[in-house]
Amino acid sequence: MLHAPGHGKPKYMAQLILTHRSQFHRAIHTRSAFPLTLRVGRFFLLFSMTLMIGLLSFVYLIKFTEIHTKGYQLRKLEIERDRLMTAREMQSTGIARMKSLNEIRQSDVTSRMIPARNPVFIKADGNVAQLPVWKP
Repeated sequence: MLHAPGHGKPKYMAQLILTHRSQFHRAIHTRSAFPLTLRVGRFFLLFSMTLMIGLLSFVYLIKFTEIHTKGYQLRKLEIERDRLMTAREMQSTGIARMKSLNEIRQSDVTSRMIPARNPVFIKADGNVAQLPVWKP
């Protein structure tokens, strides 16, 4: 019991009592209206520490798996988004090409053109660009 000078009430402090018997005991003793004494054996301490470490490891494993699963789903969705963006660009290109063909057909310049009556197609016999042959 501690008694501070100048104060009317004595103050109590919690004490830790370690016993040196054949078994290891830890006792916590507080002096109050309801005294509390807790004796814990060595095996209980080892078991409870092992249990706490196991629980923390299990929680860590669950969170790690959850984060890894979300990363996998994110990559899968990014690949799907890229595929859809590529398909959209191809459709936009096709639409633009069709619009340009329709605009060409409906323009004033093409409406005044006369279709060719007897088209002649040239057959290529070889390379388009050949070395000239010089005859002296």
